[in-house]
Amino acid sequence: MKMKSLMTMSILAAAAQLAPVGLGQDSDQPQKGSRHNQEERLANLSPDERQRLETARQKAMQDPAVQAANEKMKQAHKEFRDTMHAAMLKADPTIQSILDKIPEAQKARGLKR
Repeated sequence: MKMKSLMTMSILAAAAQLAPVGLGQDSDQPQKGSRHNQEERLANLSPDERQRLETARQKAMQDPAVQAANEKMKQAHKEFRDTMHAAMLKADPTIQSILDKIPEAQKARGLKR
């Protein structure tokens, strides 16, 4: 009975180790950006519905409360990036040169536009 339990636990442990590999994205497919994801979400809408939605969105973005919330969101995102960057460097200071190669990180720090 102990052997059966040991085998079962070993198989479950192996399956847990391999699950991320089996469930991961196919490396042959290009990564989809947020613009592509938005297009997928709107795919079932007619062109008229898309236009109406975009017009309403543009009008809503003129609302001072929405603008303030958007600014808060941008600031929170920047704070998160900066905190994550500092924590990553604390965990491994040798990655600074790697981080310097990432265009998004350079742009966020104002190094490159």
